[in-house]
Amino acid sequence: MKRKITASFIALLLIVAAMPFQAHATEFTDMNGHWAQKEIKYLYERNIIGGYPGGTFKPNEPITRAQASAMLIKALKIPLVENPKVVFKDVSKKSSYYKILATVNEKGILRGDNGLIRPGEKTSRAQMAAILRRSFDIPFDKQPTFVDVVPAHWAYADINGIAKQRIAGGSEGKYMPSQSVTRAQFSAFLARALDDSMKLGKYHSYVSQKGKTVEQNGFSYSINNGLMKKDLKTGKDEMILSKQDFESNDGLWISYMEDWFDLIVYNDEVFIPYLSAISQASDLPSKYGVIRTQTQRITGAGDSLIMASLSGETMRNLFIWNDRIFYTNEATKRDYYLTPNIPKDSKLTLNSVAMDGSDRKKERDFDGRILFYQDPTEKTFILKENQNNASVLFDHSTMYYFNKTGVYKYSLLDKKVSKLSSIQGKHMSVTDTQLIVTGQDGKKYTFKK
Repeated sequence: MKRKITASFIALLLIVAAMPFQAHATEFTDMNGHWAQKEIKYLYERNIIGGYPGGTFKPNEPITRAQASAMLIKALKIPLVENPKVVFKDVSKKSSYYKILATVNEKGILRGDNGLIRPGEKTSRAQMAAILRRSFDIPFDKQPTFVDVVPAHWAYADINGIAKQRIAGGSEGKYMPSQSVTRAQFSAFLARALDDSMKLGKYHSYVSQKGKTVEQNGFSYSINNGLMKKDLKTGKDEMILSKQDFESNDGLWISYMEDWFDLIVYNDEVFIPYLSAISQASDLPSKYGVIRTQTQRITGAGDSLIMASLSGETMRNLFIWNDRIFYTNEATKRDYYLTPNIPKDSKLTLNSVAMDGSDRKKERDFDGRILFYQDPTEKTFILKENQNNASVLFDHSTMYYFNKTGVYKYSLLDKKVSKLSSIQGKHMSVTDTQLIVTGQDGKKYTFKK
């Protein structure tokens, strides 16, 4: 007679598989030389995790929600709820592990929906981030970290939070939130959360933040007659760089650190675009570059000036992503300045270079409207330029742009282009979930990101 194997029975086996058996972690037949051997040994010696019969650990197998719950109960030494009231449709109250799942559910560590706790379901890397953040009461964090986790992702602040605490890292700038967590990965993350000495090295973000004011790690950065840093808690201001730090030696006018220019913050550095060799006759620059400096005050300019104009390139729309500097260059003559109120298209090239200015690569060509954000102090009809086109906007891992044929988006991740609309654009802005385009007709159009 065949016996029906229930989901509850399968989950029970999975929990048993998470429990220790009599074999030392360094003696697992499939763990010799494994990257997570130290972390697994740490957990095993504390009776938090074990292996399978036969002496294996199976480090590359996905970990289930039931296994993760059993490990966390042991790791955090959480007493089981004696008389839980919660009812799970997929877990019987008579099950020996019912209290484990009821306890993590009551503590808000592992949550179900529609009465289901899904004990045998694989745990994704995004779910793991949320579980660990709740378990160890780690603060949410809104600073972007990984190129494949956008602000609209449900676990965005969870993932950034555990990354900031050096519990979880990625690969080549990616976190891969939808992939299943392996037993080895979860063991490593849990060991790092438990013991600071096992944490990863220095935190590193792969996505820059850009704007006239940028907030990061309790400070804000802006331009006001120099690069200013404000402590958001105390309100204290500090000037990191002044204009005098970068006075011109060639007698040519340099336009930099203007309060209507954007700046970029990337980890512990600030990048500030500049224009130079500006003709008094045309008000147009012939040289472009980027000032790179630390988020802490340094003495003098030193080697901060890392990138000047490359072969006459305009180096606009600067953005830093995955340890590379992206910028656009326009190919046509700049006669559009003579008619600033009549938008024209120009052939733009998106290039990228390594952080030290080497390894220049052409990413793609595209058409963009040559429109600039006007200096609010300018009272004449002449449109002063800065290094951002109104028709190009970088947001996390996407470049949005518009031209005479419509509005488009280009993914830096998969390098694919898609058309969003045929409207004629004039200006763009973004929120966490939307792209907002102001058309030439003055109306605003919104698109889901």
